[in-house]
Amino acid sequence: MCAGAVLYWKYKDDPIGAIKVDKNVKRTSFHLPIIGSLLAMVQDIDNSIDLLSQELNSPHFERALVLAVPFSEPRIMIHDPQSIEYITNTNFENYVKGTFTNSRMQDVLGNGIFNSDGHQWYTQRKLTAKIMTNRNFKLYIDTVFTDNISILLLVLKDLAQNVPVDMHDIFQRYFMDSFGKIAYGIDINSLLGESPSYVRAFDRSQNVMGSRFVNPFFRLMDKFNYNLREDIKMIREFGNQVVENRKNTMEKRNDLLSLFMEHRDEYGQSPSTEELADHVISFILAGRDSTAQALSWTLYCLSKNPHAKECLLKEIKDILGDKEIPDYEQVRKMKYANAVFKETLRLYPSVPREGKVALQDDILPNGTRIPKGAIVSFYPYAMGRSEKLWKDAVQYKPERWLNSKQPSSYEYTAFMCGPRICLGKNLAELQGVFTLVAILNNFDFEIINPLSVEKKISLTLPMKNGLICQLTRK
Repeated sequence: MCAGAVLYWKYKDDPIGAIKVDKNVKRTSFHLPIIGSLLAMVQDIDNSIDLLSQELNSPHFERALVLAVPFSEPRIMIHDPQSIEYITNTNFENYVKGTFTNSRMQDVLGNGIFNSDGHQWYTQRKLTAKIMTNRNFKLYIDTVFTDNISILLLVLKDLAQNVPVDMHDIFQRYFMDSFGKIAYGIDINSLLGESPSYVRAFDRSQNVMGSRFVNPFFRLMDKFNYNLREDIKMIREFGNQVVENRKNTMEKRNDLLSLFMEHRDEYGQSPSTEELADHVISFILAGRDSTAQALSWTLYCLSKNPHAKECLLKEIKDILGDKEIPDYEQVRKMKYANAVFKETLRLYPSVPREGKVALQDDILPNGTRIPKGAIVSFYPYAMGRSEKLWKDAVQYKPERWLNSKQPSSYEYTAFMCGPRICLGKNLAELQGVFTLVAILNNFDFEIINPLSVEKKISLTLPMKNGLICQLTRK
């Protein structure tokens, strides 16, 4: 009895095995002595992001909130743009991905751009920026995306006559094919048949990596996860094969893989096959998931907001006329379509949460003390639902993006912010709107069971049960 009381008081504010955080910073409302927030996080892991959003947007929220679980770094959650700008830009050097992120993603992503810091990250970003140009974006629309959207429309025309269509799965296949062609010159062709086994392995491994950020005992559980080991093996073999195929052909292309292959480090050394595979895997995941999921949520939002859908269809008709597929200039003219895409990402950001490890003790602009080793987190998903940042925050209003001052990247954090802001932002918006317009110009859709649409825990924000639609050709 006495031992239990001692444990209770010793670990009342900070769970067992966790770094101690200033007691003046509030804990989550579901914090318990000894185990912290663990129970609430694992009880309904797929909806944990909604639970945290409610906490951060509660009238009782002040400057920060502590989310802590046993034997893991505490997360100090912030919600104000000033502090977010501070950790992602002003004091950028003190807040890194660190071992917290690296240990949870290393076996799948290696040392790719999303899992690295310092010089390694900077070099990858600098090389990637060379590809992310408006000139290349126009080229992609005129070639790769136009070719692939033609294939997609043919596939959908065939499916629309027979069975309900999982548009979430269709979008993932389409962007897997498109980005594979753009970044690495490979023909995956997943739209024309069953998804390759490594594509399904990507999905399963992402779900596992997402759960690792909540579960402090993931290392133990991974030891008994045979399927995970097989998935990782399959993913790594895919990355290595893409690299080896390019090396064997000696083909030089204007794509990401060629840039990375031609790069030499400060010692004049070229990257290894394993290092190149890290890049292949990381960018395939980013290029596919972010836009595919954004479009899935866009269809969902339009189905619940018929006025927005009607306004979008009118703009498509006015600009395209009898044309089936838009071109680059037409996509850029579509202000309402672009507003629809941004409004969806405000409420359903493809990366719903982000965290940085503090290398040294610090104090945020809002006065919160940050101990060395703690994670400072912000949640784009919660920020998009904040009445402090957005008028009528929970309502879907594309009009808010028209003829008004645009929010800063520290308020609208769907594409992150600071030096690590997403390099693919403009490409994602362009290809997202291009695909959305092409589909709605050729098909009407109805979600068969809207209540079945749910989020799933992952690194990103996929749909747990897909997006099952009945398509009707126009």
